[in-house]
Amino acid sequence: MNRLDETQIAVLRNFYAQQAHLIDTGQHEGWARSFTPNGEFHSPTYGAPAVGHGQLADISRRFSQSAQDAGERHRHIIENVWVVECEGACAQVRAYVMIVGTDLERKETRILRVVTNIDQLERAAEGWRIRHRRIEY
Repeated sequence: MNRLDETQIAVLRNFYAQQAHLIDTGQHEGWARSFTPNGEFHSPTYGAPAVGHGQLADISRRFSQSAQDAGERHRHIIENVWVVECEGACAQVRAYVMIVGTDLERKETRILRVVTNIDQLERAAEGWRIRHRRIEY
């Protein structure tokens, strides 16, 4: 395997951190725009795949609503970001994601789920965007 460009790896890691902050702070449209216009999100948590910015923003809204309904703040903690391949305008990335919920009254945190993101990305004029995401438990 060719040596991956360390600068590009750092850029991709920052992309994942930004994406987590966008969804966790309720920036639904911004999170949706981290995907390509026809980007896909396949997750057993949400049932049918979400395709395109409108449906992706709805996934973000559902995430926020579930936290509000539980009286919690939910956060994505992304670790072990593995840039499997990065050539030209395409990348494949795997990352572990722990989603935690903090009870706003009791200030107690619990792990809601730990999953793996399996992503295919494209580089656009605005930067990296996810073309296809599959969530595995």
